[in-house]
Amino acid sequence: MFPSSFANQTFVYPAASLQVLVNVAKRYASGLQQLAELNVQTAKTVFEESTAVAKAGPQAKPADFLSWQSTLLAETPEKAAAYTRHFWQIVRATQTDILNEARGPIEQFGFGLKKASESASQEAVGLLSSAAEASTDLADAGAEAIESSEKAVRSAKADAKR
Repeated sequence: MFPSSFANQTFVYPAASLQVLVNVAKRYASGLQQLAELNVQTAKTVFEESTAVAKAGPQAKPADFLSWQSTLLAETPEKAAAYTRHFWQIVRATQTDILNEARGPIEQFGFGLKKASESASQEAVGLLSSAAEASTDLADAGAEAIESSEKAVRSAKADAKR
């Protein structure tokens, strides 16, 4: 009744779709795992840096705490920018892998993803540019905080000398 090629295509498409779904789910889970590892590493680093200041204990002078605080504030914009770059690198790699995984089998069955991938790429570029602007704003705020903390350290040192 039906040509044999039609019957084969009828059963191949759901199998290919299921395989694509499984592969996309694996890559998505892998991307989430990478983001979780990044967040755990970031939290661990922040905790270690803050406990280093707390370990100084009563032997430290108030001026020491102010200089540590200004040092930590000076490093914050750079660390935030590095975290943002790493975060978006993971997101872009995951997005690209998922699109490439889905593109092949779907295009094989006559559907096109060219427009969808182009719009997704344009959205990613827009997100990256807004992230870059936010990082710049954060760096400017960090610079202002550093200047104010340096003034506070100078005044604390001047008060300590008196």
